[in-house]
Parts: sequence; C-alpha cells; structure tokens
Amino acid sequence: MTLYPAIGFTLKIVQIGEFAKRAGVGVQTVRFYERRKLLPEPTRTESGYRQYGPQELNRVGFIGQAKALGFSLDEIREIIRSRGRGECPCTDVIAMADRHLADVSEQINKLERFKQELTRAVRTWKRAGKQTLSAGAICTLIERAMEVKTNSKRGR
Repeated sequence: MTLYPAIGFTLKIVQIGEFAKRAGVGVQTVRFYERRKLLPEPTRTESGYRQYGPQELNRVGFIGQAKALGFSLDEIREIIRSRGRGECPCTDVIAMADRHLADVSEQINKLERFKQELTRAVRTWKRAGKQTLSAGAICTLIERAMEVKTNSKRGR
C-alpha cells in the first residue's frame, strides 16, 4: 500500500473499475488514455485484469489538470514523452501555454466584437417596435441586420 498524499488516501494496486472511480474518470476514459499512449500499458494479473497504482493515478490527475489549462491530448502526450526521455518539458510547456494564451486573447476579442454587434442589433430591434412579416421574409429583424451589414461592407 502507498499513501497518495495529493488526494489523501492509501492506494494499493487496484483494478480498472476502482482505479477509474478514485481517479474521478470513467473506465472508458482510462482505456482511451491507454490507447492514446497517455497512460503506460498497465500490468496485468494472471487472469488478464489491468492493475494500476499511485503513479498511474498521479498521471490521470496530471492529464486532467493539463486539459483544464487548455492543453490538447497530443500536447499532453508530448509533454509526458519528453519527461519520459529524461528531459524537462517546462520550456515547451511555456511555449505551448503562450500560444494558448494568444488564441484565448484572440477569441476574447472576437467575442467582444460579437457582443457589440449583437448589442447594437438588439437595441435597434427594441426601438423598431412590433414587426410585421413581408411575403418572403423569415424574420425581418435579422434580415434587416443582414442588409445593414452588407451595406456597411460596400461603403468601406
């Protein structure tokens, strides 16, 4: 038995169901991580059951934290491989995180522009009052917004 301090319980070698439960993931997630080479091939009992210990539990926790920080499974696998070769992957992790930060900033800028456009449209729609449908219209509010957008692009 080994004390697993990060989550405060003692972990002995366990089979996949108990391991998945303690790791807070599903059994299929554990198998998926194995297929994607994020977890090493587990040791097996004589009858073929997978067995896991505290190192694998720590690895699943690492994967979860890395995913929460926006790293892809491919990036996580490369970080794990780098460490497995005895290298310190921290420089690569910082570079990856910088790229993710730039992507997030770009997404935030796009969302801010979207918010402004939607705010303008809603404000205009509220001032327009009750709408009536023309023969070929689906929703005149949206169609008028399309016209305004098309006309503003032509005016550029």
